[in-house]
Amino acid sequence: MKTKRTHLPYINNIMMVLITIAINVCVVFAFFWPDGAALIDVVIDTSICVVITVAIGLSFVYPKMKAMRETGSIPKQAPVSALMQKLPKNPIFLGLTYAVVFGILMVGINVLILWFFGMTDMGFIPWLAYKLIYSTILSIKIVEFCIYRYVQPDWVNDVKIPVRDYTGKPVKDPLPKVSLFKEMFGSVTFNIALNMILGAALGGAVINADASVIIYPTTAGSIWITGLIFGFITGLLTTNGVINAVKAAVLSSNDTVPDSKTGDNRFTWLPKNKFTLTCLVCVCVMIFSAVMLQAIMMLFGKSALNFYQFSIFITIYAAIISKPLSYILTQRCSQPDWVIYIRNKTKTESENNTLTGSY
Repeated sequence: MKTKRTHLPYINNIMMVLITIAINVCVVFAFFWPDGAALIDVVIDTSICVVITVAIGLSFVYPKMKAMRETGSIPKQAPVSALMQKLPKNPIFLGLTYAVVFGILMVGINVLILWFFGMTDMGFIPWLAYKLIYSTILSIKIVEFCIYRYVQPDWVNDVKIPVRDYTGKPVKDPLPKVSLFKEMFGSVTFNIALNMILGAALGGAVINADASVIIYPTTAGSIWITGLIFGFITGLLTTNGVINAVKAAVLSSNDTVPDSKTGDNRFTWLPKNKFTLTCLVCVCVMIFSAVMLQAIMMLFGKSALNFYQFSIFITIYAAIISKPLSYILTQRCSQPDWVIYIRNKTKTESENNTLTGSY
């Protein structure tokens, strides 16, 4: 009999995310068509969006986690957090807590972004696009935090049921990690430095006689160049980092060799060779970033960004694009054909080194 796999709610949360997006789109059409949103509207609507997202997330997560606890299928290796265990166990009180915390956080971020980019209001289309982006990200993160609370031992151990073997995906720790900020910071700073160098060569940055530097605004017409540069750097660093991390995990594992025919066709078409995969990723991210950065500026009516606005703009873009890119690469390097490929390649290299050393 085939073993039934138990998946955590955030592994298959597409329906919940779609429901959240649909409700938020309806709210935008109901209250902001066709004039858009002023600053006070953004504050009120963001607060409502957080409450809706938390309510949907908990109503989706809590019943499933409770059912998993009652059948003993909660993961045994879930990361333990003293902070999360201090939060309420009751879903209503936990929802109120999350609504307050995420509400303050999201209102602060949205107001700060509008203020920083000099926007006192947003047209209907820009506000709709912006809300779709942040509500989707918010929905995913809230589900992860809901699950993270309900895998903590203080809640799991309330029911004395033996824990069975868990065969689903591992539990994520949704709290921000220093390594994530380091990778994003490295990509962004490298991109800014390279843009300054190119600016000095092409006239976008001027070095005066007293060694002071004047950096002219980044225009919507020229930011596609930034997109190409940023896409190359991001593709190179992310691909290298993910491949090295997954390779180390594969080689340190004692798992049996998987069947290469059991892979996911959505990812197995990607190259196995590191150089070829890196080139493909770089080209795709370069083209996507060149188009997307210019489209975003035009959508929000920004003809030019000063240096500080550009730095924040590219940082936010890096944070958004890094997640799906890392996911695709991780999935590619987790496929059975890639695992077999990397093990055979490492074995061959080791044998060649042994033969070379014997002479």
